[in-house]
Formats: sequence, C-alpha cells, structure tokens
Amino acid sequence: MHLKQLSLLAGIAGICGAVASAETTVSYIAPSADVTTGPGQTLIGVAEGLEMLEGEFKFFSAVPPAHNDPASYDRILADQVVLAPDYLMVTPATSMEDIYDRLNEAAAKGSKLILFAPPIGLEKHPVDPLAYIIVPEDVMGQMAGRDIASMACAEKRDPVNLAMFHGIPTSEIGKLRSAGFLEAITEGLAECGVTLNLVREEFTNFSRELAFRTIEPVMTAHPEINVVFGANSNTALGVMEGLQAIGKAPGADSIWIAGQGGQLDELAAVCRGEIMTVPFRDPRKMSDIALHVVQLDLAGKTSEIQPVYQTQLVPITNCDQIFETVPRAMLESDGFKPLIPAEMWQE
Repeated sequence: MHLKQLSLLAGIAGICGAVASAETTVSYIAPSADVTTGPGQTLIGVAEGLEMLEGEFKFFSAVPPAHNDPASYDRILADQVVLAPDYLMVTPATSMEDIYDRLNEAAAKGSKLILFAPPIGLEKHPVDPLAYIIVPEDVMGQMAGRDIASMACAEKRDPVNLAMFHGIPTSEIGKLRSAGFLEAITEGLAECGVTLNLVREEFTNFSRELAFRTIEPVMTAHPEINVVFGANSNTALGVMEGLQAIGKAPGADSIWIAGQGGQLDELAAVCRGEIMTVPFRDPRKMSDIALHVVQLDLAGKTSEIQPVYQTQLVPITNCDQIFETVPRAMLESDGFKPLIPAEMWQE
C-alpha cells in the first residue's frame, strides 16, 4: 500500500492534477492540527490508519490559521470542492450552518462526506453524509457538572460561586457543553442543599490566550468565584494559567476548574491536580470509525454503514483513570509525559 500525505493551509495550487489517478483520495479538514487537540489527534489517526489499509490512498489535510476563523475555513472548503477527493472528512470549526453550502458543493462534485459533527438536529441538516461521527457534547458537559457537584457536596463547598467560560457564541458544540454542565451541576447541588450562584459568564471563543487574559479581570471583579467551567481544553488551560499568573493556585484547595474534551496537556493538568475534571473522548477511536466507514463503502457494503456513530466518553478526575483509559501512544507523546512529574508516570 502506498500513501502520500500533503498538508495544506490555504490553497491547492499545483496539486489538482494529481487526483486523476487510480488512487483513492481522502481529505480531512479540521479546525486544528495541533497534536495535543482532539482534531489534531484524529487527523494523525486517519493518516496512520490509512497506512495500514489495503489499497492505494492519497491523503490531504487542511486547517485554518486560527480556530475561530470562519472565512479561512470557508476558503479551505472551497479548495476541497475543486480538489474533489473521494472521501471528505470534516470537523466543523464553528457552526455546521457555516459550512452546509460548501459540503453540498463537494458532494455534488462526487465527494462522499464523513462528518465529525455535534449531535444537534442531525435529521434537519441539509446534507447527506455517508455517516456522522458524533461526540454527545451535552453529555460531556453533564459529566463535568456531576463531578463538580459531587465534589462540592462531599466537601461541603457552600456556596459554589460559578464562572462560565463559554466557547464561540454560534458554536453548537459550545452551547451543548455549557447547557449540559449547568443542568447537571444545578441538579447535583440541589440534591445536597449546596447553593449555586452563577456569578459571571464570558465568551472566550475556545481560545487559550483569551481565557488567560479574561480570568484576571473576572477574578478582580468577583474574588468569591471558586469554580470555573471551561468550554474546551484550551479554555480550561487558559483559565488555569491565568490563575497561576495572578498568584491563585487552581486545584482541590483553591479554585476548581472543570474542563472539556481531554486534550493531552489538559489531562496532564488533571494528573497534577490543577484541573478537577475532564470528560475524555478518544480521538483515535473516532478516526478508526471514519476509516471503518471508508472500508465498508469501498467494499460495496454501504448498506452496513450506520448513519450515526456515537463516541464513548469517560469521566477523568485523577491520574489513575488517565493511565487506565488513554491510549499508551498518546501518553508517551511530548503532549503528556514531559508535563507531569516523573514520579506520577505509570509503567
């Protein structure tokens, strides 16, 4: 089997002619190629998985220069319409509504779609992919909310003064995670009689830098805050680093941070005790599902493809759970192992 990989940032000049071959072309478009992030790990999983499949494949990947850059993302998708890969895998950068037109253009050119999409209104989406691979984002939020509520009830942390650091205002993923968290923590604290005060809400666009800059003025205005929800891994990490920069040590004895997603440096922060809870979704399993869909389709077994595949989530609150759950290759990478004390490493 022969695999050629070409990474694109904005254009496809000079490569369109290479598609006219007997090879199966696969593209993966994601908001980030960072190896510490879920989309970045899924991208690597797809590339490595194709290496092990029978047949001739050519793989293309593309990411925008910034996570919250819809214009650049649209240009990348427009390039994919021209490239017309056999299979187009897409993780949306912001809202699915932003990319429906491009996806339909790509499908009209013959590309078969595999969408890593939020599980909201799938039956109403004006696109017809081979399969959706979804993370139940509301459940992810609920897991973190239940964990924080359980900890607060056990330690009698009363009141819980909460700051919500939301994602991008138009993001279905962010809305689902935030709503799930707030629903679960409200119910959990009510059961044990702990008061919940929603003190502050901010939209920090899933940005580590913006979360870092925002936490200081928020804490200055509301020093009573003792729990912060971050709508993704980078948000939780930015809050953590911002608190550390102003002399407030996040963790069990101070301000609790609830994260989302479980990218590697966020898991390392859980291991160190600086982030309290992270629901983990395994991006390598997501890439395995995508390649399984490709295999079934190539084998003429399209009828066996499920319209929706749901990714399993695992609640993570300590280092032991990380070593029990996360693939070893991920833990041994530079995104995790060097970020924890040597004595925490488990062989």
